[in-house]
Formats: sequence, structure tokens, C-alpha cells
Amino acid sequence: MHYFFSNTGIQHTYVLHGLGGAGKTQIALKFIKESPSHFSDIFFIDASTIATIDTGLKNIAVLKDFGDSPQDGLLWLISKLEEWLLFFDNADDPSINLNDFIPQCDHGNIIITSRNPGLRVYAGFNSSLVSDMEEAYAVALLLKSALQEATSHTEQIAAEIVKLVHYLPLAIVQAGAFIPKSQDLDGYLPLYMKHQAQLLSEKPTQSYDQYTWTVYTTWQMSFDRLTPPAAMFLQHCSFLHYNGISEKIFSYASEYRFSSDGPSEEELKGPLELLSHFLGPDGEWDL
Repeated sequence: MHYFFSNTGIQHTYVLHGLGGAGKTQIALKFIKESPSHFSDIFFIDASTIATIDTGLKNIAVLKDFGDSPQDGLLWLISKLEEWLLFFDNADDPSINLNDFIPQCDHGNIIITSRNPGLRVYAGFNSSLVSDMEEAYAVALLLKSALQEATSHTEQIAAEIVKLVHYLPLAIVQAGAFIPKSQDLDGYLPLYMKHQAQLLSEKPTQSYDQYTWTVYTTWQMSFDRLTPPAAMFLQHCSFLHYNGISEKIFSYASEYRFSSDGPSEEELKGPLELLSHFLGPDGEWDL
């Protein structure tokens, strides 16, 4: 990102996309913190709704004494031939056309974070998928969050914990914030196994991270945006081990529906509704 934004004279747009809690916002903020002198002005826009975007653009206009409307904010950015930075954070809603809020000019810089990979259209190849962490970095993050000294023993226990939360940065930070309460890294493993839902859904009272959403909050927000067939599919997948879900499971199920020794028509009603979304016009498997 440092190299990408180093060239001036044209408008630059960079998109960070990935699962909620993967660290997109934190990566963008770290980049901005390390590059304050590169930008003439830095503006943060909560892009989660049209209302918050309008508020952010309106604030730009008011701050620059250039009016008091979202359109005035856009006009100021268009008129200001400098290296300003506009940061659209959490642009996750696919129903929002973000292009309506991007200054239509040939200058300035834009960073977008989103759970929606479709927003890559604004950046072309200038985008990055933010996913899970490498184990070594995940272990280091957990120990830092838990205020634990790095020893061979704590690193071994930490490796087990980060594996349980699938190396997701938000889950690691959240886990680490709970550990200092007991100062017992070893005791967190059985605690997590017994109270997983509670630990992933509660925001720690004290945390150096200003992120306001929990792991379950980010997942629920993504789930709520799914179509009914997609939500049904995920609910069925929840009965399977996460490492063993393959397309063959559902293609075989589709073939089995015609078997003479298969379940009754009434028993098949729910599964057939799910499988129908993966069948072609001829009734054959067509993912």
C-alpha cells in the first residue's frame, strides 16, 4: 500500500476485503498512521449505511467551511487538488452503490474496507484479501493481548488456542483480553471449549483495541445479509465438520433422492428444497 499510494497526480483507490474480524480496518489504520505526511487531509467515513456516509461527507463540508450538505463535502474534495485521503470503512451493504459517494475527479486517494469482494470493481487489481493469520503472528498477537511472556510453554498453549479460533485476528484479540483476568493461559482452553458462544459474543470491558464488534456480531451481520437459500445451506453445513465439507456430499445427496430405498417423500421435503438450488433445468447437479 505504501508503494501504491506513493505515486501522485492521479486518483488512487485501494480495497481491503475479507471476513469480518479479519483485521481490514486495523491494517488500513496502521497504514494511515505510518503515512501521515503523505496526505494533506485524512477523512474517516463510516460506510455501513447511506446515513452514516452522508454524515461523514457533511462533516467534511462543515469542517472546511464549504457548506453543510454531503454534496458540498464531495464538491470540496473535487475542488481540492491535493493528496487528501478518504477512508470508507465497513462498506459491507451490497445494496449501497458506493460510486455515488466517490469524488468524480482525477486526484485524491481512497481506501475501502468491506466484507463484500464485489467492491474490488472500484480498484481493479489494487485490492487485497485479508484472511486468517499465519500461526507465528497469531501466537505473538495472542500473547501480547493476554499480557503473557513468550516462553516455549506459553507459545505451545497459545498455538492450540489460535488454532481453535481459526487464526482470526478479532477472535485472537478477544480471547487474549479475557485471559489476563485469571492470568492463566492453560486454563483458557477448557474454558473456551465449555463456553465458546459466550466468549465469542461478549466484548471485554477493558481492551486496547477500539473495535466495537465481537466475533459473533460480525458473523451475525454477514449471515443476516444472506438470501434464504444461502442461509439454509449454511445451517445444514453447521452439522458437518468444517474440514470435511465438499461439493461431493451434496452431489451424492442429489443422486440419492431417486433411490428406491431412500427416505420417504415427506422426509425428503426439507433436503430437496435445499438441493433444488444446485440443480439445473434438467434436474441434474449443476453448481
